[in-house]
Amino acid sequence: MDIQPDIFQSSQKRISDLVDIKTLQEILDAFTTTTGLMANIVDGEGVSIFPRKGIKKCCKFCRIIYNLEGGKNRCQAAYKRAGKQAALFGEPYIFRCPSGLIEWAAPIVLNDEHVGTIICGQVLMWEPEEFFWIELRKMNQALTNDFEELFEAVGELAIVTGNQVQASAYLLYVVANYIMKAGWENYQQSREFARQRTLYHAEIENRKSLEKHLDNADSFSLIDEEEILVQFQKNGKKAKVYLEGLLSGLRYEAHQNLSVMRAKMTELLVILARVASQMGLAPDVFQAINNHAIPEIYQTDSIESISMLTSKAVDAYLEAFVRTADKPENPNITLMIDHIKNHYKENLIVEAIADAACLSPGYASRIFKDQRGISIMDYVLKVRIEKAKKLLLNPHYQIQTIAETVGYGDAGYFTKVFRRFEGVTPTQFRKYHKR
Repeated sequence: MDIQPDIFQSSQKRISDLVDIKTLQEILDAFTTTTGLMANIVDGEGVSIFPRKGIKKCCKFCRIIYNLEGGKNRCQAAYKRAGKQAALFGEPYIFRCPSGLIEWAAPIVLNDEHVGTIICGQVLMWEPEEFFWIELRKMNQALTNDFEELFEAVGELAIVTGNQVQASAYLLYVVANYIMKAGWENYQQSREFARQRTLYHAEIENRKSLEKHLDNADSFSLIDEEEILVQFQKNGKKAKVYLEGLLSGLRYEAHQNLSVMRAKMTELLVILARVASQMGLAPDVFQAINNHAIPEIYQTDSIESISMLTSKAVDAYLEAFVRTADKPENPNITLMIDHIKNHYKENLIVEAIADAACLSPGYASRIFKDQRGISIMDYVLKVRIEKAKKLLLNPHYQIQTIAETVGYGDAGYFTKVFRRFEGVTPTQFRKYHKR
């Protein structure tokens, strides 16, 4: 998933928008207390995310440099460069600061986006020798001519080994990125809750307007499986818009009833699985989506969470369909499907359907099942059932009339077939979808 650009409108807020600054500071304080090493977090420009009064761990040497004219800007520029290098390599980056101390930068990265850097160190890795003092003077002569206090502060610096540097750098890298990832997930969840609420309230207004227009006539709820298939056969954006509207509509129909909400969302996911099968998606893909989402839907007691879980599952279906969209459908399959949709009311047999594509019945059956994940005759039954479901929305149609309209002379046999596909009888289906 991509980082949304609106979180990063201000460099000072890149990290603070995602996690509690106080919590981060407490973690770094504990790190400093345990190791004796300074630790700070800066944004992409090298500026500390903490209030200045909260920075208490800076060593005396760095406080002197920081307070010299130009010292602050030089430090921040160094942290910015080190952060970029760390992000480029994807691991802690050890460097020597412009004033001569050893520091390391651990990148804070979210989905390949560098949002900040942990700066740690302000130490030496060796005992100062004569060359060190010469070099230190040269490196800082642009800032000051008075080195007495600066040289004195060197005596307070810690001397650490290379192993200590690497271990502490990696520790901070892991901890901070774990916290940031959790913060990002919470942020995304909040955004999704807000988006779902917006869609829901918009659907409420749409429904109110529609009911008023229909003069409070009885309305019906139905997940149109055939329409979902049509939408998925279009581009992904249109399918997503359609399904988001459908989710909001189903939530409206649940009227904040937890049990009804669960049932409706489960029904949608089951139908999506059938659509996925028709479109040739591998069974293990859509089974994995539903096996993950449906148990979670029944474990939560929040309408908002159910809505979000279903939305995530729908997105997973969309991604799976996009991955398979590049696989062109066999034109013979298209010919057979067109024949079925134009003649579903008739007494169709495999031979006639295969003949529409100029294929042998055996070969036609094999390629149809391979690409659609369903047998030819089961697809015929499915088309008939989808047509019947639409007709059942009209209470004026008798069951016998509907059976005959979709190709069944016997209402009893039609009822058996319908129950096989939907798990309920036509009468029960009509009653369930009537408000």
